[in-house]
Amino acid sequence: MGPFSRAAIASLTLTLLPLASMADSACLSAAPFAASSSSLAISQDDEQLLDLLGHQATTTQARTLLAYNQHANSINKPILGNYARLRLAALALKDGDTAFARQQLSEVEQNSPAAVDAAFLLAESYRRDGDEERARAWFIRIAARFPGNPRAVSGLVLAGDDWRNQGADALALPVYNLALTKAAENLNALDQLSSQPEQLYRTLTNTVAGNSTTVMDQLVLAMVRDNDSQVLTATRQLIAAHHQQKCLDRRETDLHNAIQHATARDLTNGAFRTAAKREKTATEQEIADLQRILQNAPDADELNAQLVDAQERLERLNTRLNKLGGTALPAALQQRKDQLAREKQQVESNLTDARRRVREALQAQLPELETFYRNLAGEAQLGKAQLLQKKS
Repeated sequence: MGPFSRAAIASLTLTLLPLASMADSACLSAAPFAASSSSLAISQDDEQLLDLLGHQATTTQARTLLAYNQHANSINKPILGNYARLRLAALALKDGDTAFARQQLSEVEQNSPAAVDAAFLLAESYRRDGDEERARAWFIRIAARFPGNPRAVSGLVLAGDDWRNQGADALALPVYNLALTKAAENLNALDQLSSQPEQLYRTLTNTVAGNSTTVMDQLVLAMVRDNDSQVLTATRQLIAAHHQQKCLDRRETDLHNAIQHATARDLTNGAFRTAAKREKTATEQEIADLQRILQNAPDADELNAQLVDAQERLERLNTRLNKLGGTALPAALQQRKDQLAREKQQVESNLTDARRRVREALQAQLPELETFYRNLAGEAQLGKAQLLQKKS
């Protein structure tokens, strides 16, 4: 087993941790995307293991690898420990200790991204013991367990070649057919992802990168491991934006309730306001009529008294209308509504940008995976053709 890229394992570890937790403060922070970019905590034990895995495997590493799984106290141990076991198993196989290798591989978690490598090493351990039948059986299990992994499909082709070379054509043919079926299914899945990346957005934000059981998982892992990919940044941005959307939805519900309350209060006052407005109109007309009459009879005391009384009533009506308020939304609620609209627009812009980055990462990885699956299909088809040629 060759050296690991430190950046690849570190970024993979980051992806495997619950990314949603990075956005927990999105409701409280004005800049959640900046807050979510905090670095992953790496302990001294993690640092030492990552450095070791970044170099070629040697027997001198065994003690450190064993010590990590036995004594390390790190949040990343459930993930990195699996890679330590893989390295130990590879070293054991190199020394011919297949029993110890299988013991280490049996402890690799099935939901770990390391599970595919563990399964291949397990098959290799049986091959080293001369148990070809069990080794080939493991290739079939790997393909069934990890149908989206190119190497798992490749294992099927190798198993088919093995049986064909041994003259077991009846066993080889269905394996070749299975490899062709898996390759076709995976190519179809990649084509659907290319035209409809929404499923990839949901996978990145709602799940944890797994062990390549599907094409989707394989694609996510490939994007994460690409040092030039922006998918981790985009994933953080997607998660933070989705979290913000939930916060904004709650705020929108609260605002809606406040507006409903204000509207209900306004409706209660509506009848009084309507009556007061009508009375005001009538009073204003009365004042206008009295003023017109008094222009021709300025000494009519009774009319002057009526005018003063009408003017006082008009003043009282205006005071009453002011207390009842207008029909427009209160200024504070209008301000909250406008602010919410601006924030929703910003979140939507952030989502659009993050999705664009994910699509770019997707398009960068698709050609290589598609080529791999097509080549596997070609190898399976060639093996099948050679089988059929022998029979004819």
